[in-house]
Amino acid sequence: MGEILIGIDAGTSNIKTVALSIDGTEAVRSARKNDLMNPEPGWVEQDMNDTWRRTAATIRDVVDDLRADDEIIGVGVTAQGDGCWMLDADNEPVRNAILWSDGRASSIVQEWENSGVSSDVYDICGNGLFPGANLAIFRWLQKHEPETVEETETLLHCKDWIKYQLTDELTIDPTDAALPMLDVESVEYSSEVGELVGFPGIEERFPRLVPGTEIIGRVTEQAAEETGLPTGTPVTSGMLDVVASAFGSGAAHVGDSSSVVGTTSLNQTLLDGPQTAPHGVGFTFPTGVEGFYTRSMASMAGTPNLDWILEEVAGTDDYGAIEQQIEDIGIGSDGVMYHPYLSSSGERAPFLKTTARAQFTGLNPEHTQAHLVRAVYEGVALAMRDCFEHIPVESERIYMSGGGARSELWCQMFSDCLQTPIAVPRGSEFGAKGVALLTGIALDRYDDIADAADRTTSIQRSYRPNEANAAQYDKWYDVYHQMSQTMFELWDRREQALSNMHATA
Repeated sequence: MGEILIGIDAGTSNIKTVALSIDGTEAVRSARKNDLMNPEPGWVEQDMNDTWRRTAATIRDVVDDLRADDEIIGVGVTAQGDGCWMLDADNEPVRNAILWSDGRASSIVQEWENSGVSSDVYDICGNGLFPGANLAIFRWLQKHEPETVEETETLLHCKDWIKYQLTDELTIDPTDAALPMLDVESVEYSSEVGELVGFPGIEERFPRLVPGTEIIGRVTEQAAEETGLPTGTPVTSGMLDVVASAFGSGAAHVGDSSSVVGTTSLNQTLLDGPQTAPHGVGFTFPTGVEGFYTRSMASMAGTPNLDWILEEVAGTDDYGAIEQQIEDIGIGSDGVMYHPYLSSSGERAPFLKTTARAQFTGLNPEHTQAHLVRAVYEGVALAMRDCFEHIPVESERIYMSGGGARSELWCQMFSDCLQTPIAVPRGSEFGAKGVALLTGIALDRYDDIADAADRTTSIQRSYRPNEANAAQYDKWYDVYHQMSQTMFELWDRREQALSNMHATA
């Protein structure tokens, strides 16, 4: 009989469940695509009950495929962060969840930026407000759907909704609560944040705070019927997907860095205390585990930039073929530069700008589709460097995961551009693995997070920077960075012009 830890990751694009052995082997895996809704341009919503049904289906797939002598000993849950997930007094969804990638609250955040509210909130929580933050969305709802705000009894996050369905317990962990409700020093709810954003007492609508390695409840009979999990299986508090992915990929020692090249491009370093510089941008997450914090810079769009260029311009999803085409194009894409600010809610790291948008520059008649595609690959790599330039810690290597880490060409480009070795760990679902490891700690299968990561991490591929390429990227990055800074005023003017045009149409 083998002991099995179940890790669940309800991501933005896909919901995954993994069965993990104590040595870190992925025994069984299942995934379901999410069904995202866009009721208006720039809006992104999700049916909360449908999210649970799809999650339960992935759990059942995994349970059904386990060997008869496997024993499920615990469950950990992670998920996409931020957004606004709301329950009424009966713990039923008030409306569809509004996701972190939704842009409807851009004007709210701009008002807070202009008035100094965002800066004051940052002083408390160490996190930059952006349109997908729950209080920004809740403020928008107060203006446009006041009945929703009135009906909302509990504000929580995606993973907390999944945990509630499993255990009938409402909890939240520090990584999800940190933006923006926690005092970064005390790691307790701050009443001042609510007062600053116009919601005095809002902290009372959030669930009780429980660190990720603590058991919050056990699988109920109802959840057991829906998922196949044994009734009474312990469930831990879990944590935000990006932090869980860091632990799951092996970044479990102070100074370790990791990147998740996925829907977002998340770049972070593990610290032994809060680090909030530079002020006003990025995220400082108290992990709730052994006093660790992560300092994170999460760009709004990572692989969606590549998905867009391949679908809309190249007309293919054959990544291997397209990479063969761009390999022979030199660094700098023969003068074509791309800034990957593709999200309709702008950019949040390494700067906050709700009006920022993606752009190509430097085109001429000799450029081909392949030049545009290579420029997108390079743009995402340059944005990653821009993020790490704003994390004042140098790391010996970066643990890299996410869909983008499957590309050997891209990984070498990241290493060259960042001038840092890249390590791609063996495995596929590092967020789910991360919370499974937290559950293993709760059940005394591991001593601590470093022990868990060290015992379960092996490196599949490694990349070292090519010095000649790194020197070239240095020059290209200087132009990239200066150009993005120069665009701030023009992005605002573009947004204002569009608004005026729509008003008179």
